[in-house]
Amino acid sequence: MKRVPIVAAKRIAEEYGYDQVVIYARKVGVGSQPRGEHMTTYGVNKMHCIAVARIAETLQRFMGWNT
Repeated sequence: MKRVPIVAAKRIAEEYGYDQVVIYARKVGVGSQPRGEHMTTYGVNKMHCIAVARIAETLQRFMGWNT
C-alpha cells in the first residue's frame, strides 16, 4: 500500500478541468493483511489549496481520524 502522490491529484485536475481534487483511498484487509486509509488533496492555487484542505479536514473528522 503506497500513498497517492499530489502529482496524481494534479494530473486529475488538469485532465478533467477541476480546481480542487480530493482522493480518498482505502485498503481493506482481512486478518493480518495491511489495512489503511489515505487522503491526497490538490488545489490549482493557494485559495483552492486552502479550501480543499478544509474539505479534507472535515472528512477526516467525520471518519474519526486524528487530525
